[in-house]
Amino acid sequence: MKIAFSSSLAVVFAAGFLSVGSAAANAMKTTSLCLADHPHEIQVEVAETPQQKARGLMMRESLPEHTGMWFRYDQERPADAGFWMFNTWIPLDIAYMDKDMRIVKIIQMQPCETIIRENCPAYDPGVSYHSALEVNHGYFDRFGIEVGDQLKQCE
Repeated sequence: MKIAFSSSLAVVFAAGFLSVGSAAANAMKTTSLCLADHPHEIQVEVAETPQQKARGLMMRESLPEHTGMWFRYDQERPADAGFWMFNTWIPLDIAYMDKDMRIVKIIQMQPCETIIRENCPAYDPGVSYHSALEVNHGYFDRFGIEVGDQLKQCE
């Protein structure tokens, strides 16, 4: 007995298989960041791959309190390599950090309303950095977190 296998069924199967593989490849690690005198651990998704960094917190309708995204880089990033808010629907704070996870710059960022990505402003730190932490807008002010404070992975 022969089984007929249509090409459209093969395409559907392949697309489903690729999307599962792609989701697994883009699954983000999570960890907690701590700061002396800060009463809460910050639960973060860790963006390490180029795809994860490019996607960031795009298209999220909300971000739970005490959570964020930590962008890690293997090498120091230049002062003009900032972040933007294209397709990011919620206002955010970003803390740029040096290799020792000391905050070197904090910027408040607003969603970019345009559908033309080139019209979205970049939020350049003006200083080199090794990683960046995005959290809800106003978080750093609310908890007195400022330039010079040092974060670490919680133990």
